[in-house]
Amino acid sequence: MDILVLDDGIKGNLNQAMGIAEALAGKTEIFRVSLKGPSYRLPSRKGTHPLSGKLLSFLCCLRLWNPGEKLLMRLLKEQKTIAGRNFDIIISAGSVLAPVNLLLGKTSDKTASVQIMTPSMVPLKFFDFLVIPFHDYLKIKNKGLNNLIVTMGATNRINEDFLANEKMKLGEIMRLPSDKKKVGVVIGGDDQNYGISLNFIKKLLDALHKNEKECVFLYTTSRRTRMEVVFYLQNYLKESRSTAYSEFPGYSETSHYPGMLSLCDLIIVTEDSVNMISEAASCGKPVIILGVERKKRRKLIFDLTIEKFAEKGYAEYLPLCGLDTLNERIKTAGGRSSNKLREAEECARKILKTLK
Repeated sequence: MDILVLDDGIKGNLNQAMGIAEALAGKTEIFRVSLKGPSYRLPSRKGTHPLSGKLLSFLCCLRLWNPGEKLLMRLLKEQKTIAGRNFDIIISAGSVLAPVNLLLGKTSDKTASVQIMTPSMVPLKFFDFLVIPFHDYLKIKNKGLNNLIVTMGATNRINEDFLANEKMKLGEIMRLPSDKKKVGVVIGGDDQNYGISLNFIKKLLDALHKNEKECVFLYTTSRRTRMEVVFYLQNYLKESRSTAYSEFPGYSETSHYPGMLSLCDLIIVTEDSVNMISEAASCGKPVIILGVERKKRRKLIFDLTIEKFAEKGYAEYLPLCGLDTLNERIKTAGGRSSNKLREAEECARKILKTLK
């Protein structure tokens, strides 16, 4: 089975697509999609998006597959490695790649398209498989689609072999005390719904370090974390004896994030990212999902997803108002076992069953 994974340059999107590709266990090739022309920005989002992607989506809406594919080849900055080739499965994640997936697949023989997350503009029924998280499904559940694979969280590459390999890599460059609990702290950032301010971080650190005699901490931020928060953490953690490891995506030269997760006895992850929550829950460790500041007072659709994580035993939830009890949760959390989230493997099983 020949699998093409499309890459838009967003690490989180590639991670989701590769998770399914690796679970399918075929011969996988990654193609970096970079489109020519001007770009635009979305409010409250980092990065830019190619305007030409909108044109490609419009051609998909009209089912102009052959003209669309020819235009796509002219818009691609690099297309030599895929021009004229057929693949059994094409996997993409995110709106920018959705029309590219369709235009490459519809003009090939017997190619199955797998799209992760709900794209804009392109009709959802055009994909052979549409992999969407529960919170997106709630928005479209009445559209009568029969190509849906609904996940609770996000797909990823984490499994036992992957964790063991990453644990070994990080273990070669650091040693952790055997007599202390290892606590991973995964900090997200701002978006249209959530905010992680410097004030919140100071309160979080105060709560965490009430356990510094019994615990060591391993930290990571995300690319959405505010610059002032990152700089504060960098300075603060240098002076903290209980900090065993820290990395800051966008600022650190290297990342050992999966290895960090694999070394922990307990993982604390902020609620603002379903991706980060899913990665933590895939490790089979006790997970605390920590509430953060919100920009909207009403209940969010993501709250329903978090409730499902807690209900099915993948994590427990601690709202922002309970932050001062975090130190007590840390003491008791390690005594329980947790289920392992395996979204990518379940998606691969459903895809293969349908294709047979």
